[in-house]
Amino acid sequence: MIGRAWPALAASIAAMVSAAPAAQSGGDVRSCVVIYDAARARTTRSDEKACRTRLSPASTFKIPHALVALETKVATPDGVEQWDRTPYANRPSWERDHTVLSAIRPSALWVFQRIAPRIGAARMHEWLARLRYGNADTSGPIAEYWLNGRLRISPDEQVGFLRRFYANELPLSPEHMRAVQAALVQSPGTVENSTGVHPVDGDWRSGVALSSKTGATRTASGEGVSWLVGALTVDAQQYVFATAVWRASGTVDPFEATRTTVRAFIANGRLGATKRRP
Repeated sequence: MIGRAWPALAASIAAMVSAAPAAQSGGDVRSCVVIYDAARARTTRSDEKACRTRLSPASTFKIPHALVALETKVATPDGVEQWDRTPYANRPSWERDHTVLSAIRPSALWVFQRIAPRIGAARMHEWLARLRYGNADTSGPIAEYWLNGRLRISPDEQVGFLRRFYANELPLSPEHMRAVQAALVQSPGTVENSTGVHPVDGDWRSGVALSSKTGATRTASGEGVSWLVGALTVDAQQYVFATAVWRASGTVDPFEATRTTVRAFIANGRLGATKRRP
């Protein structure tokens, strides 16, 4: 069953995003939250038109990227990618060896840029078409297509892909899907991205768990986007979601989609409203 947009929630999200001090200069901010209630087979959206907008997936692409890397055997769950000693300012978690799985939550870009040529653009395109992942466009520089705006996916399409991912219904090895699912689990009350582990609002009591991937980029056309995608589990009830905050021209705080997601789950009563951030 497809739910209608939440008028009150949509208005509150728009107000929160526009008021956020971290949203930088540029055009008007747009946002979308899509939540699929697995128990009720119901999808609700904050803005139906916005949720159909295709955007660069940025680092949320690490979910299908890792899955395809494992499936094509260009990487293994325990295979180590050695750090080449390149320094990464404000990204200390990148400055060490990683597996394809350990690189997901801290969004260690260099690991996936190393893996991408081993998969190849044509083979990745074929896999993305099979997975029904956005426009499946892998053209352009092999280490940039998920960042520069060629590959695009809407929040609605993200949730469609993630529903099948969390239900182990993708045309992939269940073992690989379970491995990537485990790699996405966040520590209670936190979300990790490339700059570290950050506390978030909400009552993260026993029985509440978050599996998620952040993403942020500014494309070649100047579009800025922030993502959080994944699943929130509350007392064994699963809510698959995708949140995007973007500007057609300008920058967006990389963590803005994470804040918006948490506020949405608090607003719809799925998450208690405990203040955790300073």
